[in-house]
Parts: sequence; structure tokens; C-alpha cells
Amino acid sequence: MTWTGKNEVLQEPLGRAELEAMLDGIDATYTVKRVPAGAMVFWLDEPNQCHYYLVEGSVECFRVDAAGRTKVIDRYGPGCFFGYHILRDDCLPMSCARCCEDSRILAIPKESFFQLLHTCPEFTDRTVRYLFGLLSMQTREVVNQSFYGAAQRVPMLLAEMAHDCQRGEGASVPGTPTQPMVLPYSNNEVADMLGLSRNSVTTALSRLQSQGVIEKQRNSIRVLDIAKLEEIAQREQE
Repeated sequence: MTWTGKNEVLQEPLGRAELEAMLDGIDATYTVKRVPAGAMVFWLDEPNQCHYYLVEGSVECFRVDAAGRTKVIDRYGPGCFFGYHILRDDCLPMSCARCCEDSRILAIPKESFFQLLHTCPEFTDRTVRYLFGLLSMQTREVVNQSFYGAAQRVPMLLAEMAHDCQRGEGASVPGTPTQPMVLPYSNNEVADMLGLSRNSVTTALSRLQSQGVIEKQRNSIRVLDIAKLEEIAQREQE
């Protein structure tokens, strides 16, 4: 599960078999490799000539500022593409990418990526829509940072993640009360996602817990009432 909703413009993610069929159809090269938890896929500003598709596991992209503060830009789950730095002439990543758990990753060299982009209209269409989703997500994040404080942004993020998770589980009516849903994120991870201090996030989560919509656990957040959480998030934006 990703936590940005960036794939909202895609009805279905591209499956591994479908992607490999596209690559094999043009005799493109690619490799599938296992990467252990904690291992880096690429580093900020170090040239990297591959585009990536996550088969299994999870990967996060992040940056660290001069003060040592981490900002997680996104977290990817199976079926996600990442590594669009190959669209730059210098192939320099604008973030670091690290596996959060043991993962299996399909790596597509730059030459093969462009070969696929130029010869397979379906892949081109999906890539353009995927990039538009990324742009939409980043625009939304900039707006949220500009207009909303921690007390607002935390419930907004939790509501979005819960809504995405609910869709993934096939809930019949998104946004209505369901069984408690567990979001596998700690206070620190939520703070990294939003670029906020841990204390600000802890305060916001405590407030939500006192309102009875979440229950904070050691390294996760149980959403007890999605409808009320979405209502709070919406109210905070007004």
C-alpha cells in the first residue's frame, strides 16, 4: 500500500506478467533481483541507469537535509514503478531509494525503457498517466504544506491512507464505518511522510485518539471509524 494516492489515475496497476510480455515482445533486456531489507536501490545524485518495477516487498524514497532530518517522499508497494530519474539526461536521482523489507525488483535499463516507451502505446499511455498521478500528488502535498498545519495534515493523511486501504480490501462503500483497519506506520514514519516533527505528529494523533477515531499502537495506527476520521479531516480543511 502506498500512502500518497498517486495511482488514483490508474484503474489497475500493470502486472508483472503483462510487463514482462511487453519487454519480451521487443527483445528488451531486464533483470529481476532480490534486495534485502535496508539495502539501497539508488542514492541521491549518483547516476543510475535503470527504471524499476516493484514485484514484491516495499520501497521508500527519501531525502535527508543538512540537519539530518529525513523526509520520506513516497513509499511503494507491489505493482509500482519508481526511478523516473532516467528521463533526465544525466540520470541523477533526486532522492534515495531503500527497501523497507525483503523485496524483489525488476530493473529495466534506460535503453530498454525508451525502446518500450517508443514501441508500445499501452505502456506509453500508462507511463504518462502514472506521471500525471505523481504530479497531482506533489501538487496536493505542496498545497497542504502551504495552507494546513500539523493538526490538519495528520488526519488528512490518515483518512487518505485508510481510504486507499479500504479500496484495496474491496470495501463496499468507501468512507463508511468498517472493522478496525490497521495502518502499519509509527509516529516517526508519519512524521517523515509529512515532513513534520515527531512531537507535532504525536500531539495530533493523541487528539484523534481522544476523539475515538483511532487507537495508537506501538508501530501502527488502528482506524476505528473511517467515516468520522474523514469528517474530521474535511472539517479541519474548512
